[in-house]
Amino acid sequence: MIRRVIYDVEFRVLVKEKLSLCDSVLVTGSCEQLGEWIPNRCIPLNRINQTEDGEIWSTNIKINGYEKVFYRYLIAQIIRIDDDMNLIIKKWETFKEARQLLFNSIDTNNLTNNEQLEEYPAIFGYYKNICRTDIGWLTGQSEIQLRFHSNSLQIWSTKLRNKTLSLKVSPIDLTYQQENEEITLDSLNQIYTPTSKVFIQSAILHLSGCETNIQNDYGAILEKDDYIIVKIQTFEPENVVYHIDFYLVDEPISLTHHIGFAYVLPIHSNYELTDNKHLNRTVPIIGLKHNPIGQIKIDILLITPLKGIQQKFLVTPSKYWREGRRPVNVGHRGLGKINVEHSSSKYQSTDLNRHRSNDLSTNVSNNSSSNSSISSITRPVQTKFVSENTLISFRDAFQLGFDFVEFDVQLSKDKIPVVYHDFQVAITLKRKFQQGELFVVPVKDLTLPQLQSLKIYHASKTDVSKIEDEFDDDDEQINQEKFRSLFPTLQELLEQLDPHLGFNVEIKYAMQYRHGGCEQNYFFERNEYIDCILRCLITYAGKRVIVLSTFDPDCASMLRRKQTLFPVLFLTQGDKGDWPQFLDVRTWSINIGLCFIIAEHLSGLAAPALDILSDKDFVKHVKNNGKLLFIWGDEANNKDVSKCLIDLKVDGLIFDHIAELKDEHSTTENVFIAEEREELEVLNDFRQKQLELKHRQLLQELENLQSARETNDLSKLTTNQQSESLGNIDNVSEHISIDSDFKHVIFLTRPYITIEKYFVLAFQSYLPTQFDEKSWYILFGFMTFCALIIAFILSRYITIKDADDDPVYQRAKFYSMQRKYGKIN
Repeated sequence: MIRRVIYDVEFRVLVKEKLSLCDSVLVTGSCEQLGEWIPNRCIPLNRINQTEDGEIWSTNIKINGYEKVFYRYLIAQIIRIDDDMNLIIKKWETFKEARQLLFNSIDTNNLTNNEQLEEYPAIFGYYKNICRTDIGWLTGQSEIQLRFHSNSLQIWSTKLRNKTLSLKVSPIDLTYQQENEEITLDSLNQIYTPTSKVFIQSAILHLSGCETNIQNDYGAILEKDDYIIVKIQTFEPENVVYHIDFYLVDEPISLTHHIGFAYVLPIHSNYELTDNKHLNRTVPIIGLKHNPIGQIKIDILLITPLKGIQQKFLVTPSKYWREGRRPVNVGHRGLGKINVEHSSSKYQSTDLNRHRSNDLSTNVSNNSSSNSSISSITRPVQTKFVSENTLISFRDAFQLGFDFVEFDVQLSKDKIPVVYHDFQVAITLKRKFQQGELFVVPVKDLTLPQLQSLKIYHASKTDVSKIEDEFDDDDEQINQEKFRSLFPTLQELLEQLDPHLGFNVEIKYAMQYRHGGCEQNYFFERNEYIDCILRCLITYAGKRVIVLSTFDPDCASMLRRKQTLFPVLFLTQGDKGDWPQFLDVRTWSINIGLCFIIAEHLSGLAAPALDILSDKDFVKHVKNNGKLLFIWGDEANNKDVSKCLIDLKVDGLIFDHIAELKDEHSTTENVFIAEEREELEVLNDFRQKQLELKHRQLLQELENLQSARETNDLSKLTTNQQSESLGNIDNVSEHISIDSDFKHVIFLTRPYITIEKYFVLAFQSYLPTQFDEKSWYILFGFMTFCALIIAFILSRYITIKDADDDPVYQRAKFYSMQRKYGKIN
């Protein structure tokens, strides 16, 4: 039976940050006893004591014998539902290399803990002089976001109209109220959800920065141009009502007066919308005398957890952005876009581009002469036509040495993620030698087989008479392949492209314009839309580095809350370009965008080159907050502009029409291939050093053995041991026992050793003075073989001699002699 080794390990951690009464510290790890990284199988720790530095949490866990165990600490709120443990993860450690426990399988008491070598107890969030933590994801709970704007608050009372107000949101548990029927309506506003069932956090977006914290006693002050987000996480959103208290704030902020309240009924789902607009509710504000004193409009977002995917506490290559990495080159839609909207000719420059070019010359060439200016930005002529967002385009970009490709993903009617930029396509039923008409159809209204089989053109093409008839009825199979290549699926890209090629996946979602209208009416519900794309990414991503991005702030929040495997970038249009402005205030400028990514814990920002060149200090603000910064726009195609952006140490440049930049970038190796080679070289160097160290140790041991052998007085040892061995040989017979019943010889251990020693002494004078380990093994085997031969001969001699006295043996011998000499007929 194999004996299982069990270790009793103490996990002790110091948490320096302030925890609430409902917070718990847990541990998860790679072995079964630590939950195998699964959230609902984490092991809670016990609060031991409070110190000046923070709280110490500890527990003992019995772990089966493993050579190495990895683990992480996390802070979460434990929710018990039907005796099952559920977690609201507030923060967890995201080191690239998790904490380790090293075990010695020979000695059960020998435990090597890396923390003991550095510091004990461990400090939450710190490991090997590195601090890395992140918020969690929705493990089963939903998040409700209530958003308040200063212009959405209307106060009817003249006394309060120009006063500063603050608001605080408190949840009310309807199930708790039903269980306590004796509660009267007067005390209803005091029956809030127990703190162990929900997690509330608020964020205030200012033009000067962002504040994210837990609500205080009087909530957040609502000032002009502020954007307040209150986030509530609960496992039962259908049973939670939201009570909003309003306070009057005097000049001394410490003085507050309660002036009224409002209620928001439970939010069941986002399907309350008839379109892809924001869910909003306008509720009255009731004064202390039960009279209405105003109203407030609230934007509401419900984020549901991603179902069908088991997410664990693992850090993917996408999550870890290597420090010191050069700016990555991103191919826009592969080799670049081929369809230009609002342009009469693909080779002609517009007046706007000329104006932008002159501005760029001023921003980039600060120290150059006035005569040196950047030429107007025109679309380069492609020497080879390759459709955008196709497998061929992405493959060619990778062969040029680019690190990422950027492409747009949206859902078809059958909810399959397809790669296509525009929300509409133009289809025609035109036949050869017949006049046809183009019909603009949303991509969401066509299934994947329809997209890959119909004659489809870009939506900007409206005059069918100018469209060349590229489709011949005789080449139907070729045409089908061409149609299919224009709409590759996300799964096809993940499976067929080289895994070293990074993906910058832009999640397309139809947004409302500030001056009316929408990119696409009656779009998918956001949660369902995001879930379909994330399931495909998580299932087929493998080890590929993937970065998600989107222009829609609500989609960005969902992408961040539903998963923690891929970093999320927020795409912003800024305020320097001529693009149509969206209705959502969070998209209006790069400064508001930075506040938003800080409040939502996004990984970074993707900003236009025009805005960055006009405010170069903005790059430092992004870096000081530990965020990534990608640059996009036609201006990034210019050599001088791209060089200026690289000098600013941005993290990524999204190029358009990169085939013409081959001379500048073809010598640049893919960053992930280079990093993989560097890691292999470091690993090989480490192994080589280990082998060299082990080799030196073996040589040192051999030298010690050789010197010890040379220092021995072999002549004296040989003489003394030879005489001793000869004396022992005479006494061998005393140690031989003969059993007359079984007729065999039993050799004891001592005579065998004596004979072996005799052979060593007899031949030692003929052996060389230097013997390696292999030669000694050969000599030992030879001596053992000789000893067995002698033992066999002696046993046969004694057995035959003893058999002469046996009557049976004598009778058999007599008959044998008679047959031999023929005396018996």
